[in-house]
Amino acid sequence: MGKKLIHASHFTTSLAKRSPKRYNRLKAIIDNDTFKINPKNPLKEKRLWKYWKNRKTLFSQINNGKIYMTSELWFSVTPEIIAQFLTQFIKSCLPNAKCVMDVFCGGGGNSIQFAKEFSRVIGVDNNLDHLYCTAMNSHAYKVEDNLWLRYGSWSTKFIRENESWLHKEHIDCVFASPPWGGPEYLHADTYDLETMLIPMGITPLLRTFKQISSNIILFLPRNSSLTQVSQATREVFGIQEKCKVLYVKQNGYMKGILCIWGQPFINYQTEGENVVDLSDIEGDELEKTPNTKESTSNIDLYDING
Repeated sequence: MGKKLIHASHFTTSLAKRSPKRYNRLKAIIDNDTFKINPKNPLKEKRLWKYWKNRKTLFSQINNGKIYMTSELWFSVTPEIIAQFLTQFIKSCLPNAKCVMDVFCGGGGNSIQFAKEFSRVIGVDNNLDHLYCTAMNSHAYKVEDNLWLRYGSWSTKFIRENESWLHKEHIDCVFASPPWGGPEYLHADTYDLETMLIPMGITPLLRTFKQISSNIILFLPRNSSLTQVSQATREVFGIQEKCKVLYVKQNGYMKGILCIWGQPFINYQTEGENVVDLSDIEGDELEKTPNTKESTSNIDLYDING
C-alpha cells in the first residue's frame, strides 16, 4: 500500500532511487548538514531569537544536536507538550486506531508524537526541506519505523491522484495544522479562516479531509473566527454535526485552538470539558475568546500544564 510513500528510516536513499531530481535539490543540504541545529550556536536571524530561547518547548531533544530545522519551521512547529496532549487525546478516543495522517507535517512535531502511539503515521508536506527535517527528527526520537512521508501539495487534485492508496490505508484520523501565514497572523483581530489559511479555506479543506476520514482535528490560530468554524461545519457535515473546540494554553499563554470533528471525539468527555455545538451558536457569542474556564459554558479552555 502507498507505493508513493517514503519510509522515514531511509528517506534520502529512497528519494535518490525514486526521484533523482528531487534528491539533487537536497544533496547539498544533506552533505553540509545545513539544517542541523547546533545548540552551542544561537541563531543569527534576530526575528527567530524568541523561538530559539524556547527551543526545548518545540523539541525536547534539540540540545542533543540531532534536530533539523529550517527558518520557517521555528515558528510553525507545534510545541511538543501540545503534540503529546493531542496524541493522548486521539489515543483515548480511538483506542483501536492504527493509522493517523498528519497533513502539512512540517518538521514533524506532531508526526513524531503520533508515531510513539500509532503503528502507522503518514506525514504529507509540499516542502521537500521540511520532509527531510521530519525524517531526520524522527531518528532523534527513535520513531522512524512508524513514519511514512509523502511529498505533495494538498488539494482536491492531490486527493484525486492519490485516491486509490489513500482509501486502502484505512486512515483513522486526519490531523492538520495548516500554514497560518507566519507570525503576522496575530496582527488581525479575527483570523479569517476562509481567506488566510494556506493553501485553502477551512470549508474546502474539511471537504478534502472528509473524503479520507470522519475523524478530523485542526490546530488553528487562537483568534480564529468561530462563526466560520460553525458555517464550515454546517456546510460540510450538515446542521446536526457538532464540533468540539479546545482553547489550548501553555505556561499561561494561549497557543491556539483545536477544532475537532467525529463522534468518537465528541462523545468522549473528561471532567469539566464542554462539547461545543456550533450549530446552535451565532454571531457575537461565537467570537468571544475565553480568558478563563468560567467565561463561557460552550467552549473548553484546556491548560496544557494542568
